Amino acid sequence: MPPAIFRLVPALIALMAAAMALFPKRLSRWRMHGPDGTTTVEPSGARLLMMRIVGAIIAVISLLMAFGGPMAFFYI
Repeated sequence: MPPAIFRLVPALIALMAAAMALFPKRLSRWRMHGPDGTTTVEPSGARLLMMRIVGAIIAVISLLMAFGGPMAFFYI
């Protein structure tokens, strides 16, 4: 059985990736201060879709790394 740290780090990565997949608009919006005031920059729909897909893939892989067996990646 591996030490707990080897399960904790992938679990934290899975949590952050799941947040990226669930809330892409909130995580990719930022404000710019220009001479005429404050402007909010929003990403395009394709970028939001890709953030959802990549976040879900990273979350699944890191959960497999955290809680799967040592041969989990050979069965995919």
